[in-house]
Amino acid sequence: MHIYFGLALDDNPIPLPTQTQGAVRYLGPRQFLQFLEAYFGLSGYSNDNEYLRIEQYRQALRLFLDQHPHSFFKASFEADQFATAMELLERRDELLLAGWTFQAFAKKSEPMPNRLQCLSAIEQLIQSPDFQFDFGEADRYQQIIKRLEKDYPPIDQIQLLEPEALLPPHLQRLLEQLRQQNIPVLLAPEPRPSHIAGDLQAFQKYLLEDHSASAKKSEKGVFQADGSLVLLKAKRDADLASFVAKTLLHKPDYRPSVLLSENGRILDNALIQEGLPSLGTSSASLARPTLQVLKLVTAFLWNPIDPFKILEFVSLAVKPLDDELANRIAMQIAQRPGLNSDNWKATIASFFDEWSAKAQEDNNIKLDLIRYQYRFWFERKRFDSNGLVPKEEVIHIFSYLTTWARESLDENSNEQTSLLVLSEQARRIKELLEALPETQLSKLELERIVRTIYEPAPIQFTPRELEALPSVEKPNGIIEEVDELLWWTFTQSEANHFFSRWYQPERAYLQQFGIELLEPTDENALQIWQRKQGFLKARKRVVLLIPEVIHGSGVHPHPLLGDLEARFDNLHEITVNLDQESNLAFWKQQFHLPERVKVERIHLGQPKPFIYIQAAEQLQARPEETISSLESLFYYPYQWVFRHKIKLKKSSILEVVKDNALIGNLAHRFFEKLLLEDIQHMSQEAIHNWVEMEARRLLEREGAVLLMYGREPERVNFLNTIKYAAWSMVNYIRNNKWEVDGTEARLQGTFQHIPINGRADLVLKRGDEKAVIDLKWRGDRRRESIIKNEEDLQLVLYSKLLDNDQTWAHTAYFIIEKGKIIARNQDAFQDITPVAPDSDHIAINERIFDKMKATYQWRIEQIKRGQIEIRCSQTSADLEEAYDNLMDVLEMKDQDAYFDDYRTLINLIN
Repeated sequence: MHIYFGLALDDNPIPLPTQTQGAVRYLGPRQFLQFLEAYFGLSGYSNDNEYLRIEQYRQALRLFLDQHPHSFFKASFEADQFATAMELLERRDELLLAGWTFQAFAKKSEPMPNRLQCLSAIEQLIQSPDFQFDFGEADRYQQIIKRLEKDYPPIDQIQLLEPEALLPPHLQRLLEQLRQQNIPVLLAPEPRPSHIAGDLQAFQKYLLEDHSASAKKSEKGVFQADGSLVLLKAKRDADLASFVAKTLLHKPDYRPSVLLSENGRILDNALIQEGLPSLGTSSASLARPTLQVLKLVTAFLWNPIDPFKILEFVSLAVKPLDDELANRIAMQIAQRPGLNSDNWKATIASFFDEWSAKAQEDNNIKLDLIRYQYRFWFERKRFDSNGLVPKEEVIHIFSYLTTWARESLDENSNEQTSLLVLSEQARRIKELLEALPETQLSKLELERIVRTIYEPAPIQFTPRELEALPSVEKPNGIIEEVDELLWWTFTQSEANHFFSRWYQPERAYLQQFGIELLEPTDENALQIWQRKQGFLKARKRVVLLIPEVIHGSGVHPHPLLGDLEARFDNLHEITVNLDQESNLAFWKQQFHLPERVKVERIHLGQPKPFIYIQAAEQLQARPEETISSLESLFYYPYQWVFRHKIKLKKSSILEVVKDNALIGNLAHRFFEKLLLEDIQHMSQEAIHNWVEMEARRLLEREGAVLLMYGREPERVNFLNTIKYAAWSMVNYIRNNKWEVDGTEARLQGTFQHIPINGRADLVLKRGDEKAVIDLKWRGDRRRESIIKNEEDLQLVLYSKLLDNDQTWAHTAYFIIEKGKIIARNQDAFQDITPVAPDSDHIAINERIFDKMKATYQWRIEQIKRGQIEIRCSQTSADLEEAYDNLMDVLEMKDQDAYFDDYRTLINLIN
């Protein structure tokens, strides 16, 4: 058997043989190991057990530290056990691959360094009969090398594709052992420049020159610009990919080999959009929804919950929860970040009532499964996030996730690969948990375990299609010469190595016994050799594609670009810049130039004072209004038309409510509940205790964000503010002889013969008098201004609805953050600073109400004519000129609306 061996041959190399060749195999390190194991009868080892080996080695390190508490890795192990175990296991495997048996040498010229002593002792521990330690790739290679001392496989010869001196030490040892069995090992053929004179040949000769310090430096050359070497640049990778795809479309006889050094999906997508065959490139991403499930399911184990993770879980496209139920839960979490609030319970009950009725008519609805999934995630026992969770609870979750992913494979054909990957990774986590000696885990330990397994899995969205261009991901994957090479992308993609893992005394100790460890200089030499292969294997042309930005992030140019600049003076003559449209003639000499389509710029213009609608008969008064909709009609009628007539509503974004809105909502809820208590007889201490007790329940159900790690200062400050405001409110009520008549009171009545309804935060009564209080979290100056300018329309309407006679209920704002009441006068509250002390609130309310009625009639008449006013700061002057007399209506605004979902529609874009 003739074997071609190369480091990149575990993947598909190019060019592939044009016809089947008997007794010839192309093998990379892993495939070669499996081939030898199969021959010697040593097959059966798992290629997917590294996570178990890390755990087993972690247990060995724990045992070792118990006996040697001052070991060199103690501090690292205490900080992160899994990361330390992973790092030391890699070092152990490296030593084993280099040929060390972890035994002290008989002939000692100097003592064994401390770290090597520790690793040697740990090795004796894991090799003991009582300790279970799985074989890894290093153990398997060592086993094969020993077996080759006695037997040899049926190999006629081995052709190396890389210089043997650059191979890792264990592969050099393996090849030497094969030589001792009289198996010929042929060295990699010497690279040679192209036989075609030109720019490519000139650069190839430069790459093959000796660039050592003692070598004579050659003078800089000049490009001939013969088209054998082309640099194609653009700002964005997507623009570059689109241009290349168009070029390939217009020149079907141009079939280069493609080197996908990075970000192959962008190019593949561009090819597919042009109708060209897909390269079948894979994409590995941790952001894939199915993999997101892995790191989110543990959020259900802890109390307080993390509403951000719960919301992310229920928003995933693929999840072990019914989609409709998940959508309703997502809406609840977004509005009230917690579990089991009153609204939550009502939503869940409503859902199951609806679906129970549907299930009676549709046998495909698996209602029992939906109930089980809801209970499994949301009604399970949760544990203090600062404490421990029983390991069995965690195993139960990942066992269920494994089963669900496998059972869902047939139902989700488009997600087959993703679900299979999810099932496998969930299974690994389950097996790793079962291997743990601990019976309980902390939150950090659990997250570290999941992160040990959680990794991106390459997924092929589109299979490689017939007539697709040959492609490879590594330069050394080009195993034979190719005529044309398209290098996507010619940017820095190699890992940086800044220091050696081993100290010099450790290397010296091993070297004296013939054990050589891979050094950073060795890795660098191999990288330098590999990166040249893209140029050296090409015969006719190399096109280098160089974007400045990939996925929105800047990238560094490929190291060999510096060599090009160092060797030649006129690099600009072979460089085509798509953004600057420079040197396009050079590209046109070689290929048909894709034409740019110029898109004319459309200026949106400025907002106009009016828009006119022909079908005005459809814009009639609504059969029912709310207080907020009336305010829109009065001041910003275009909002009223867009929202209530054309039905243009802002789509809901499933995100946890912002902190300011959340705090305001919670404050309202505290007061809503407090004012239902017997506050007339509660002391300040009793009120403070009530706030503390209610906070435990309310925050868990509706404000879990404030219970999260790091939010304690904000939570304490919020509760202190609530305590102060609550006591202030109680004093205002007591000192002015008021009693609570209702909270969140529903008010109904008519306005201009149209039914209207609202909800008052607080209604008080004092004999025949009533008062309506609007609770606001902050904004005392703005509320004072509103009252002073007689713009408190909401309070006036509340007052009218509450006392539909000539007495008018008292009105006020209560600013929770300041703990103070803002009112027009002191008729209702003596212990305040009024905005207008001598004003008659009844006369003012009647004046405002009359203006509201006049404004309503005016706006409705406008709308009936199809005239819709656009009011903002840019149109206010034009509107003033358009109107003659506005004395009887409310004073109009001369600024933009505070909250406006329709700014784009009216050309109000900043």
